[in-house]
Amino acid sequence: GIEVTDNCLVNVYPIGEDFYAVTETNYITKVDPDSLETLKKVDLCKYLSINGVTAHPHTEADGTVYNIGNCFGKNMSLAYNVIKIPPAEKDKSDPIEKSQVVVQLPSSERLKPSYIHSFGITENYFVFVEQPVKINLLKFLSAWSVRGATYMDCFESNESMGTWFHLATKEPAGYMKSHKYRTSAFNLFHHINAYEDQGFIVVDLCTWKGHDFVYNYLYLANLREEWEEVKKAAMRAPQPEVRRYVLPLDIHREEQGRNLVSLSYTTATAVLHSDGTVWLEPEVLFSGPRQAFEFPQINYSKCCGRKYSFAYGLGLNHFIPDRIVKLNVQTKETWLWQEEDCYPSEPLFVPTPGATEEDDGVLLSIVVKPGAERPGFLLVLDAMKLTELARAEVNTVIPVTLHGMYKPPPSS
Repeated sequence: GIEVTDNCLVNVYPIGEDFYAVTETNYITKVDPDSLETLKKVDLCKYLSINGVTAHPHTEADGTVYNIGNCFGKNMSLAYNVIKIPPAEKDKSDPIEKSQVVVQLPSSERLKPSYIHSFGITENYFVFVEQPVKINLLKFLSAWSVRGATYMDCFESNESMGTWFHLATKEPAGYMKSHKYRTSAFNLFHHINAYEDQGFIVVDLCTWKGHDFVYNYLYLANLREEWEEVKKAAMRAPQPEVRRYVLPLDIHREEQGRNLVSLSYTTATAVLHSDGTVWLEPEVLFSGPRQAFEFPQINYSKCCGRKYSFAYGLGLNHFIPDRIVKLNVQTKETWLWQEEDCYPSEPLFVPTPGATEEDDGVLLSIVVKPGAERPGFLLVLDAMKLTELARAEVNTVIPVTLHGMYKPPPSS
């Protein structure tokens, strides 16, 4: 009896030959990619056992879509389901009707799922990070009947659980319950990439230190304050860091107490404890005082689930998006694009047709320039050098966007 929002502001992605605008609920909205007309609203609960799914699915080369969401399992216990939507078939049938749950992962708390915004995928594995930011389901289910309660009122933090990494195999799909990875508490919204290398899974993340929920500092009342007050609030919030974690796949009980990571190019460690858990310590790839590298993108078609060199992100200065950053995850070298009074959005990477180099392409970003004669523009940057190639200005106020996609024009 609860009316769940169908506000599809977070992202856009393809399923089969169709395009859907999405948020993090069970509703996704089919849109015409040329006219942007709404075609239909789809309730995923009609096809899958899930309460909602993330706005960050993974898409394989053949068009298979994977996503993750929470659900109620046996005896009303909570779990996380990885779902699979098959690629389009010649009979033009709807792939969503053939979607299925491929593997279920357990929740550490029965009625308090961790907030999930994204997950990792490699050639052979799914990577799920269970963070200490929780949704209190009892509050959530009563929020609409309690006057003044909001979605944000349903969040709380578990101060003692830290953060857990869960692995599941893809083919055949199965939860790896004997592999228990743990580390200190952090908030997580965006995975950058994950890949397998020499018996390890390398996982690169945009993290925020601690169990305190970052969103608590993003209320409009805070952001409308004078700049010095905004900075003071940001100083109290979790510190952002880009981190690399390395998960050993081959674990033997006799190896307790020593670092299991033998990859030569990282300082990340993994130590087996007597209780069977593996304690992870990260390598920091990017860190600056109140400077976040967020909304990450990579050369997805070439590098998703594979070893890679470059990530592109939005630079947040005390939560304010005022720059675009390119990060070499191997050398930690960075490049910046920045312009006074300009506030860019997530940079989308579009590869040059036929390119052989990983960073041969362009970055696309919607930039807001308040007070200008034309207050919004599409910025086109050379992805190698982060130098401007072009901009297309419009006399329209455009909201700061979250995520999106590049849709190539149909071939003539």
